[in-house]
Amino acid sequence: MSAESFNISAIRENKLLARREVLVEISHQKAPTPTRKDVREWVAKQLGVDVSSVFIRKIKTEYGIGKSVAEVHVYSDGKMARIIEPLYILARNLGEEGKKLLEEVRKKRSERREKKRKRKR
Repeated sequence: MSAESFNISAIRENKLLARREVLVEISHQKAPTPTRKDVREWVAKQLGVDVSSVFIRKIKTEYGIGKSVAEVHVYSDGKMARIIEPLYILARNLGEEGKKLLEEVRKKRSERREKKRKRKR
């Protein structure tokens, strides 16, 4: 996080889903777009929460400007996030743990398909 500067532009409280929806403006002149990991760590530090309850929905970068906007969901409980957030968002944000979760779901789906095929015969 050398040449980047982060700024929280908006925080919206969503009590129904037990989360805060945060917009973060990132200025990164002459540097690549910051990684999800960097943004997650910065947001967690600023809001005083655990990194495991912070999920980056998307990072949109304007071409040639060196400016990005990140849409972040900060949950009060990490378990709630695993219920609400789509599987692909979990996989992107959780790294190796997310990849294992994705593989488990794919395995279960293939097992269900196989059972359906056997029933049809």
